[in-house]
Amino acid sequence: MAAVDRYSANSLRRLLGSVNSVTFKDETGEVEYFGQKIVMLRRDAFQLLGEELAKRHASGTGNIILGIVGRRVGTEEGKALASGVLEDAGDSRSLPTLIRNAVEETNMGYGKIQVVELDLSSKTATLSTSNSFEADTTTPSGETACFFLLGYLEGLFSELLGTQLRGSETLCREKGDSACVFQVEPNFQKTKWKI
Repeated sequence: MAAVDRYSANSLRRLLGSVNSVTFKDETGEVEYFGQKIVMLRRDAFQLLGEELAKRHASGTGNIILGIVGRRVGTEEGKALASGVLEDAGDSRSLPTLIRNAVEETNMGYGKIQVVELDLSSKTATLSTSNSFEADTTTPSGETACFFLLGYLEGLFSELLGTQLRGSETLCREKGDSACVFQVEPNFQKTKWKI
């Protein structure tokens, strides 16, 4: 049986579901995910953080920090996926399907991530989500807002594709777009931040 057959969307969903469990330990007030202690935050905690930073004229710094933290989280998630599911690929032709299924079926609460395009030869990816936890559609700002998620995708795909990637958010629901769309690629130089 080829790796693609073993890790079809349904079998991968079952595999991830079997190890993708959250354990609530009511007696100690702890929550675990993959056996690691976690803290669950409401979605609006990120928005409140942004508002507080803006009040202190530090929103740019806050967005940079969110991107750095997102990248670190994505890197760790990418290492876990690479060592678990992708090592079993065997045939490189099955790799795009495995990556697509692993990314689209892993639910971290950041929004339903879709792999729009994945090119292994150029090591680029286009990803989207129609429900990013960072984009507030009730009060659109006219600017991109998904700094944590962009960093997360940079870190995740850097690990999955084996090279350092940088990215940009080209569309964002916070700007009024229908989805948040991200492009990640090697040696991405363009940045909206001036240093």
